[in-house]
Amino acid sequence: MGILDAAIDQIRDYINRHFQERPGSIFLNDGRVCSWPVGGRNNIVLAQDTGVELGNPRQESLSLILWTDVPSRISDARITVIGRDLQDARGKSLPFAKIVIASVHGFNEENTCDRWQEMDLLRFDIDLAGYMMRAVSQYQREWSRVSHDAIDKGFSFSILGSALMDKMKSREYIDGVEIIFVTQSPEAVRQLREVANGAMAIIGALNRMNEEIEADCPTCDYRVVCDTVDGLREMHAARKTT
Repeated sequence: MGILDAAIDQIRDYINRHFQERPGSIFLNDGRVCSWPVGGRNNIVLAQDTGVELGNPRQESLSLILWTDVPSRISDARITVIGRDLQDARGKSLPFAKIVIASVHGFNEENTCDRWQEMDLLRFDIDLAGYMMRAVSQYQREWSRVSHDAIDKGFSFSILGSALMDKMKSREYIDGVEIIFVTQSPEAVRQLREVANGAMAIIGALNRMNEEIEADCPTCDYRVVCDTVDGLREMHAARKTT
């Protein structure tokens, strides 16, 4: 099992549970490059122009990227929306979670940290007219705005998700992408936080390995993580012998 496969399984259980409680929406990216116009350098959405706000600091917010080397663990090109889509939320400030799961190949103890950081930065490369990412923090939060004009013209999570998929699949090592958006309720987003915290502890241990190859395992803050997640100790051992 990959180091994040357990977290992906938890996300899958979460989706199934919430769809049983209240059906959401599912879209498929048809493989065509997203045709929504770019925003350019002046793509700023002011408060008075905002049609929908996502993940305001006063709301619950979560942004997380997971990866697996088992293609069957993801539904490539699927965009799942749990809660309201943007067209049904004009004038609202919504709690927001965005979970990206990538099917990848060629990850090893030398490149995993760098590739995760590259994947995480790809969200800043999304340039869609009327959509502005206002702020991101180190706590896996994301705050963004969608303009009234974009809502009028049909902007949706399907468009946002497709654009992000196109951007991620431009990387040679990414074979497939699945995206989940959650706006249902603050509690629905909070339920994902525990999964995210566990995944980020694993990623934190990876980063520690990357920064300090000679780290003293018995005193390391991430010792418990390495002891409980299959593959982490093996990755550390491989790095120390290269």
